Amino acid sequence: MSADEASMPAFRRLSTKYAVAIAAVLLLGMALVLALAGYFVYRGTNELRDELAASFSEIQGQYDQRTLRASSTYLSRRLFNPLYHLDMTALNAEIARINAWLEPRSVLILDEQGRVVTDGTLANAGHGRIESVPERLSEQPSLIEETENGDRLYFRIAHGDEAIGYGRIDFSDARERALLKGVHAQIEAAWERFEDWFLSIGAIGLIVALLVSLAIGWRLSVSLSRPLREMSDAAEQFASGNLSHQLPTQAEDELGRLAASLNRMAADLQKAGRVLHRAQEIAAFGSWEWRPGRETLQLSHGVYLILGLDSGTEPYRIDDLVQAAIPQDRDQLAQVLQGAFETTVSFELRIQRRDGALRIVRIKGESECEENGRLVASFGTIQDITEQQQAQVQLMRLANFDTLTGLPNRNLFYDRLRHAVQKTRRNGGQVALFFLDLDRFKEINDALGHDVGDALLRTAAQRLSDMVRDCDTLARMGGDEFTLMIEGVSATLSPSAVACKLIDALSAPFELAGQELFVSASVGIALFPQDADDLETLIKHADIAMYAAKEKGEGSFHFFTSALQRAASERLVLEHQLRAALDQGELRLHFQPQVRVEDAVPVGIEALLRWGDGESSVSPGRFVPVLESSGLITRVTQPVLREAGAALAASRARGFADLRVSVNLSARQLRQPELIGQIESTLAEFDLRPEQLEIEITESTLLDNEQCQSNAVQLAALGVRLAIDDFGTGYSSLTYLKRFDVDALKVDRSFVKDMLDDQDDALIVHAVVGLASGLGIESVAEGVELAAQRAQLRKQGCDLIQGYLIARPMPLPELLDWLDA
Repeated sequence: MSADEASMPAFRRLSTKYAVAIAAVLLLGMALVLALAGYFVYRGTNELRDELAASFSEIQGQYDQRTLRASSTYLSRRLFNPLYHLDMTALNAEIARINAWLEPRSVLILDEQGRVVTDGTLANAGHGRIESVPERLSEQPSLIEETENGDRLYFRIAHGDEAIGYGRIDFSDARERALLKGVHAQIEAAWERFEDWFLSIGAIGLIVALLVSLAIGWRLSVSLSRPLREMSDAAEQFASGNLSHQLPTQAEDELGRLAASLNRMAADLQKAGRVLHRAQEIAAFGSWEWRPGRETLQLSHGVYLILGLDSGTEPYRIDDLVQAAIPQDRDQLAQVLQGAFETTVSFELRIQRRDGALRIVRIKGESECEENGRLVASFGTIQDITEQQQAQVQLMRLANFDTLTGLPNRNLFYDRLRHAVQKTRRNGGQVALFFLDLDRFKEINDALGHDVGDALLRTAAQRLSDMVRDCDTLARMGGDEFTLMIEGVSATLSPSAVACKLIDALSAPFELAGQELFVSASVGIALFPQDADDLETLIKHADIAMYAAKEKGEGSFHFFTSALQRAASERLVLEHQLRAALDQGELRLHFQPQVRVEDAVPVGIEALLRWGDGESSVSPGRFVPVLESSGLITRVTQPVLREAGAALAASRARGFADLRVSVNLSARQLRQPELIGQIESTLAEFDLRPEQLEIEITESTLLDNEQCQSNAVQLAALGVRLAIDDFGTGYSSLTYLKRFDVDALKVDRSFVKDMLDDQDDALIVHAVVGLASGLGIESVAEGVELAAQRAQLRKQGCDLIQGYLIARPMPLPELLDWLDA
C-alpha cells in the first residue's frame, strides 16, 4: 500500500472534520445573523407598535382640544341672549342644537353662581342645583378638564368681559376609547402572532438554515414591516390634518383589518369636521391657524364665507387678511395672527369683504409655545357679529326706551334715578322726583279708541319733553303715567315751578281725530333726601303724592308729606282688616227707602253696604274706595245680590209685593263675566221679577270697557232696571242713556244739598230732572233732608226722592217695621 493511499482516509476524516466544523461555523454564523436580524426586527417592530398607539392617542386628543376651543366662543355668543332674558325655550333649543352638532354626553347651563338653569330637558330635574365651576375659568374664557369618562368643557357665557353664566358640556370618550382599544387589541394580537411566528421561524431556521431564514425574513418584510410603515406614514398624515389619506386594505389579515379600522376612524373625524364646518357656516364662524415658517394661513371654510371668498381661492397669506381690515385695526390684527401676545386675546374690528361690504367681526387668538418660549403655532377664531351687534343695539333700545313715545322706559329711568341718588349721597344736593298721571285719559281712550289714545300719549310726551332740560330725565312708566327726575334742585329751580310748567304744557287743547281734546295731569312730588333715604321709598312716596294730587282735583300737584304716608299706611291696615271682615262675613246691608215725591208712597229701597255697628262702624267713604282699588269689591257682588233679594222676599211677605231694590255696582263688578249668571240665580232663588231689581252704576262706568257695555245690554234684555247714579258728576256721554235703555237718573246729593242757596246747583237739578222727563225715564233725588228741598223737587217734576227727610239707612228688621208703620 502506497503512502498516498494510506493518507486518503485521514484526509477524508480531516475533510469531514473540517467540513463539519465549517458547517457548524456556517450554521452558527447563520444562526447568529438570524438571531441578530430577529433581534433588530423584534425591537424595531415593538417600538413601531408603541409609537403607533401613542400617535393615534395624540391625534385624537389634539383634534378634540381644537374642536372644543373653536366651539366654546361660538356657544358663548349663542347662549348669551337667551340666558340674559332667562328664555328657557330658547336655551333648550340651543342645547338641542349642541346635542345635534357635538353629540355630548350632557349639557348644563349655569348662572353666575354656578346654579343649574337648565339641562335642556322639559323636566329640568337639576334646576337650582349648585355645580362647582373651576376658579381658573375667571382668567380664561374656556377650560377643558379630563374626567373618568371623557373631557369636560367649561366656558363663560359672556358679553365682553361681563360673564352672566357658564356652560358645561361633558363629552364621552367611550367611542374613542373603544376605537383606540380596538386598535390596541388588533396591534397586540398582531404582535402576539408575530412573536409566535418569530419563535417558529427561529426553530425552523436552526434546522433548515439559510433558505428558511431568508424566506421568513422576506415574509416578515412583506407582511409586517411594510404595513406598519404605511400605518406610521398614515399617522403622520392624520397628524398634519390630511384626513383624506387612505391606507391600502388588500390583505384580509389582522393588519388589513387594522388598516380598515384606521380608515374608518379618519372618515369619522372627517365627518365631525364637516359637521363643525356646517355649524361654523350657520353661525358665520370660522377658525384660522398659522405656524412660523409658513407663508400662508390655514383657514376654515367659515373664514372664506366671512371674507366673501370662494373656498377654492388660493391660500391666504397674513398680509392678505390684514389688508381686509380697516387701516386702524391692521397692526393689531397682524400681531394676533403672528402670535405676538402671550395670553389669549379677543377684540372686534371691521373688515371689508371682497364685494365691498363692511362687516364687524370678532377675532380671538392664542399662541402655543415651547418651554424655551419659541412660538410653535398661533390659532384662533373669527366670527361675523354684524347682525348680532345690530340686534344687540335694537334689544338695548327695546329694553330701555318706550316704543310708543321714544322716551326712556321704567328700566332706564330707574337706572338713571339710582345713579342720581348715589351721586347726591356723595356730593350733596337734592333730587326731585315727579310722578304724572293724565286725568280722564281712560275715558278718552275708551270713547275714541286706542289709536287716538296713542296719538294723545305721543303728543303729550312731546310737549313734556319740550319743556324739560337735556340733563333731566323724562320717562313713560306705562299707560298714561310719566315720571320726571331733576337733579340739582335749588331756589331758582323749585319743584313747584316745574310742576306748574308740566301742568301748563298739557293745558292747551289736543287736536286729534278732527276734534279738540282737553287733558290735564295730576303731579306727585317727592324729594331726596328729605322725603326718603333710599330709591324704593322715594318712588313710593312720589306715587303716594300723585294720588293725593288726584284727590285735590284735575290739574293739581302735591308734595309728599308724612301725613300722606300715615294715610297710606292706614289704608294698608284697613285693606288687611277688610280681607278678614270678608272672610268672616262682617259686611252687611242697610236699606234706605225711595218714595214718590208727591205722596211719599214707598216705591223702592236702596241697598247700602255697611261695616260694623255703633261706635265700631267704619264709614263707607273709607272702606268702599279700598274695596274698589284692591279689587276686593268683586267678592261682595254675590253676597250683596243675595241679601238684597232676601230683603225683597221679606218685604213681599209683609204685603209689599211691588217693591224694588237698587244695588250699586262699580265698574269692576259690572265687567265680571259671571255677573249675569249671578243675577239670574238671585232672581230665581227668591222668585223675583226682573224689574224688581235695579242696578245702579255711575255714568263713567259704561265707558270702562266692552265687557261693561255687553253686561249692560244683557241686563236690559233680561228686564233688569238700569239707573245712572251721581249723574252730572262724571264724563257724560248722553248717547248712552238711550243706547243702554237707562230706566232712571239719580241726581247727586251734592247738587240737592245746596239747590236752595246756589242758583247753579238749582239749575243743574232742574236740567237733570228735565232731561229724564224728556227721555221718558224716572228721576231720583238723593240726600233730601229738608221739606223745602222736597217742595222744590216736586215743583220741578222729580219722580222719586230719598234721604234723611224720609228715613236713614237701616237694617232689614227696622226697614220692615218702617214699612208697616
